[in-house]
Amino acid sequence: MRVDERDRLGDDDMDVSALLREDNHVHSTFSDGASTLEENLARAERLGLTRLGCVDHVRVDTTYVPAYVAAVRALRPSTRMALTVGIEAKILDTRGTLDLPPDGLDGVDFVYVADHQFPWTDGPRSPRVVKEWLESGELGVDACLETLVEATVAAMHGHGEHPLVLAHLFSILPKLGLSEEQVPDPLLDRLAEAAAATGTVVEVSERWRCPSVRALRAARRAGAEIVCSTDSHAADSIGRYGYVASTLEALAG
Repeated sequence: MRVDERDRLGDDDMDVSALLREDNHVHSTFSDGASTLEENLARAERLGLTRLGCVDHVRVDTTYVPAYVAAVRALRPSTRMALTVGIEAKILDTRGTLDLPPDGLDGVDFVYVADHQFPWTDGPRSPRVVKEWLESGELGVDACLETLVEATVAAMHGHGEHPLVLAHLFSILPKLGLSEEQVPDPLLDRLAEAAAATGTVVEVSERWRCPSVRALRAARRAGAEIVCSTDSHAADSIGRYGYVASTLEALAG
């Protein structure tokens, strides 16, 4: 993933070992992480990582972003590792609205788009509520999946101020009693094409074990960039890959 110039990873040559020397989604005590930025950096340096993506959760009323940006910037002269500043915001509705502060985002490198809640017409719904809709037949599986994908596509097209990352794509599906296997190919292609068209990066997440090889193949066909992340909330889990490593190896094979 790049703030500077970097080759995209949508071609036939994917350097898995290079990808695994990065961790592009690590939380700190600025939001719900257990470790400080300094502790995260120290861990990443001990592992010999080449890139660390600092990412913390925001909402519309979050005020800490300027201090957070300044703290990451202050660490950059102390390391050869690339440090990026990311904020993670959930999709709120089917128009692709993100739960972002209205201002104070200067210096943010990436906005991470997350499906922590289910985007609905007039605002987010909890996964529990949507699961009940599915179980009662009030909402069909096909309509549910299409709504989620179209809201994600709308978010990618509607937020061009900062580069975007699709964080742990489809992590909400198991909470709804669904799986990625139920997402039809045309919807995967729609997501992949939107990611490529908007320059949105697709993250492979260790913590959430998603997206699948199938979804990532669609992303590569479309020419979207793929990166790996742990979504760590404590320094000792930074750079520890199992699902991500096997998934990338299958993708490259």
